[in-house]
Amino acid sequence: MVSLTTKEVKSMSFFDYALKRIDSATKTTVACPICGHNSIHSTTKVRQELALLCPNCKSLFVIHR
Repeated sequence: MVSLTTKEVKSMSFFDYALKRIDSATKTTVACPICGHNSIHSTTKVRQELALLCPNCKSLFVIHR
C-alpha cells in the first residue's frame, strides 16, 4: 500500500510539472506603454493583437508585433 502511494505521488508531481510547463507556455510578460509596469497576459491575446488591460494604471493598450 505504501509503494502505491509513493507511485501516485511521483506521477502526480510529473503531471503537475507538465501542467505548469503548459501554463507557462501560454502566458507572456508584457510591459505597459504608459506606466512601464510588467504584467502577465495570455499569448493568444498578444498574438491576436487584442486589447490588454494594465493592472497598475488601468489603461487599455495593444501590442503590435
